[in-house]
Amino acid sequence: MTLAEGLSGITTAKLSTPELIAEQLRRAILLGAIAGGAQLKQNDVAARFGVSVAPVREALQRLVADGLAVLHPNRGVTVSQISEQDFLEIAELRALLEPHALRYSAPRLTQANLEYSEAILSKAAAAADPLDRASLHWEFHRSLYQRAERPRLLSQIAGLYQGINRYLLPAWAQSGLSPGWVDSHLLIVAAIRDGDIDGASRLIVSQTDASTRRVQAHLHRGDVARKDLKR
Repeated sequence: MTLAEGLSGITTAKLSTPELIAEQLRRAILLGAIAGGAQLKQNDVAARFGVSVAPVREALQRLVADGLAVLHPNRGVTVSQISEQDFLEIAELRALLEPHALRYSAPRLTQANLEYSEAILSKAAAAADPLDRASLHWEFHRSLYQRAERPRLLSQIAGLYQGINRYLLPAWAQSGLSPGWVDSHLLIVAAIRDGDIDGASRLIVSQTDASTRRVQAHLHRGDVARKDLKR
C-alpha cells in the first residue's frame, strides 16, 4: 500500500503543525492503513499534506519517539513492524506494571475517582471511532493508576497502551468488543471500591491474559489468510 492510499479518506484540513501531521499518520498506522515496513518519505508526506518538509521532519520524529516508526541511517523512516513476539512482550509488561501501579493508587482513590472511571468506561463502550475508544480505554485505566504518584511508571504504562493499540484496534475492527468487556472492567472498579486491592490486581492480570489470547487468535488468522493468498 502506498502512503497516498494509506491516507485516503483521512481528513487533512488544517494540518498546519507537526503534531497534526503526526496525529493523522499515527491514525493511519494504528488502523493498519499504512502497513509495517512502509517507507515514510518526507517529500511524499509533505506533498500529500501540502506543507513544507520541515514540519514533516518533526512529525516523523514524533512517530519515531512513539515507537511507531524507525529511523534508518541513510535510508529514512519506515513504519515499525508488528510481530507476535512484540505483542507478547507488551502484554507481559502490562501484567507486571499495571498491578504494581494499582497497589500504590487504589488506596488513595475516592468515590468521585471511581465514578469518573465508570463514566469513562461507558463512553469507551459507546464510542464509534476506534481511536476514540482506544483513547478512552487508556483513560479508564489511567484513572485507576493516577494516584500512584509514580510519573515514570505511568509514562511506561502509557507507552505500552500506545504500542498495543496496533494489535488491539484491528481485532476490535474485525470482531468487535469481546463479550463481557464492560463487565470485566467494572469488576476491577468494584473490587477497588470494596477495598480488595489484591483481587483488583488479579482481575487486571486476568483481563490482560484474556485480551492476549484474543489478539493472538486474530494474529494467527491473519497469518493463515496471508499464506492462503500466496498459494
